[in-house]
Amino acid sequence: MIYTFQDMLEMSLGTRKESDIETIKDLLYGCVSVVATDNNGNDEGIDFIATLRPGTEVFIDVKTRAEGCSKYWKNGEPELAIETWSVIKGGRYKTPKYRAKPGWTYDESKKTDMVLYTFAETDTDKVYLLPFQSLRLAAINNYHNWIATHKVDIQTSDNWQSQAIFVPSKVVVQAILDTFENVTVK
Repeated sequence: MIYTFQDMLEMSLGTRKESDIETIKDLLYGCVSVVATDNNGNDEGIDFIATLRPGTEVFIDVKTRAEGCSKYWKNGEPELAIETWSVIKGGRYKTPKYRAKPGWTYDESKKTDMVLYTFAETDTDKVYLLPFQSLRLAAINNYHNWIATHKVDIQTSDNWQSQAIFVPSKVVVQAILDTFENVTVK
C-alpha cells in the first residue's frame, strides 16, 4: 500500500481530531481535558495529552486505520497494526537519511502512556485504548508467533517503507493480559 505521511497526518489532525478528543474523554475516567500536541508527527509518540482531575498528564498516541480496512479482517474482528519497523533496513529506499528504525510498537524511547486505535465508522464503531508498555511487551513476547500467523504488510510512505503485523484485537488484548500473568520474580 502507498500512503503519504502528510495525508495520514492531515487525516489524524483534521477529520479525526475532535472525535479522538471526545473518545479519550469518554474512555479515560477522571479526564477533565484533552489537548492535541503540535508536534506534527514527532517521534515521541504523543498526539494528545489528557489531564486527569488531580492534574496528572497521560500521553496518548493515536493510530487511525484508513477507511476500508475491514475488508481484510477475518470474521469481522478489527485488526490492530503492530508496527515492527518504522523504516525497513534494505528497503526500497536505501539513502543514508532512512536507516533501519524499530517500529513504534517496539520503540523503548517512546514517552507514550496509552495508544488509542480508531477506525472509520464504516468499518467499526469499536476503539481500543491500550497501555503502551503492556502492548510493547505483548508484541515482543509474541513477535515470532504473530509474524508467522497474521498478515504482515509493508507500507510505502513518501521516501521510506515500514512494516506492520495486523493482529486481531482479541489476540492483542489477551496478549496484554498475559503480560501481567506471566511474570516471574527473580
